Amino acid sequence: MALYNSTRAQSEHIGTELINAIIWRYQPTINVMTQKGWDHSNSIILHGMEKIYLQNKDPRYLAYIKKFVDDFVDENGFITDLKTELDEIQPGVLCLFLYQETGELKYKHAATQLKDYLFDSSFFKTTPEGGYWHKNNDHYNGVMTIDGTYMISPFLIKYGTLFQDSLCIETGIRQTLLVASKTFNIETNLPYHGWDSNKDKEWANPITGSSPEIWSRSIGWFSMALIDMLEYIPNSHKDYDKILYLYQHLSKGIKENQNNDGMWYQLVMRNNLTDNYPETSGSGMIIYALKKGMNMGLLNEGYKETIDKGWTSLKTFVKSSSDGYLMVNSFCPGMGIQKSAIDYLAVRPVSSPSSDEKQHPHGYCAVLMAASVMSYNK
Repeated sequence: MALYNSTRAQSEHIGTELINAIIWRYQPTINVMTQKGWDHSNSIILHGMEKIYLQNKDPRYLAYIKKFVDDFVDENGFITDLKTELDEIQPGVLCLFLYQETGELKYKHAATQLKDYLFDSSFFKTTPEGGYWHKNNDHYNGVMTIDGTYMISPFLIKYGTLFQDSLCIETGIRQTLLVASKTFNIETNLPYHGWDSNKDKEWANPITGSSPEIWSRSIGWFSMALIDMLEYIPNSHKDYDKILYLYQHLSKGIKENQNNDGMWYQLVMRNNLTDNYPETSGSGMIIYALKKGMNMGLLNEGYKETIDKGWTSLKTFVKSSSDGYLMVNSFCPGMGIQKSAIDYLAVRPVSSPSSDEKQHPHGYCAVLMAASVMSYNK
């Protein structure tokens, strides 16, 4: 295949440019990049592709998403080799999308399997308060993360709305409000990365159980989760105003902690630390969440400058790679909760694609999500 035509690309939508790069690099599916299988590492990129497909209806995008899902979902809608991690539930949003686009019942059946799997207490453990552990292993014993909200709640809310399943809606809302009650700092309007119900992890506050730092990408996950939930929760629902309160107060905290260069940094409230760096995955997710909220009439015009400044800055980190296609720079690789600011900043930024053997999907995801609301402005 010919190398990417950068002259032609200058007139194209940045999201379609990046999708062209992804499809060209990773064949036959995105799993060639990550080798993670049925996991959020793949589906977050494809979900960003979905957002842009819904606006331009390019059949290549639909086919690429469908090929990945069909590699794991059989003709009866059964998904094999699921792990007991919330990250395995997030691809369910692709099943719902494909059901809506194709009408094929197997995608509805696959989404139902994921919902039933999550609700099976023999697979997914919960804290005494009823909150899902992010992963069912000793490392995450009793641990909820705000990342986990994005992995399950938008899927549950959309599933519940499409198929009139009130338990899904109530569960998605309850899980979100629970983790917020344990992590959200009302003084800063920002949540800590996670919470340990046992209060015995090395990073956990021994009194509250919360983690010590405000991490950029977890803010991105949480902001996207809240606005995607608000898209489907009826405003007549008894808890709609609680989710709206969280979203609007989080947006206020985000706005007040934007760096002068327009980005949000690895540690959002530690811009004075010399090792801190502009973090594109959290920034792109935040831009998506704020702009979508403005489009829905949930944020006032005062956020426009914040959004535009962030988008202008984010685009400077999307550059041409050696293969002639776009790459995304300066984002944090995959990581869990850390015990200190030093540990968060010791994890240095990466690019996608990378010269290293391991590839990270978060930069692709964030730029696609941001582009879906900024370049099309819908």
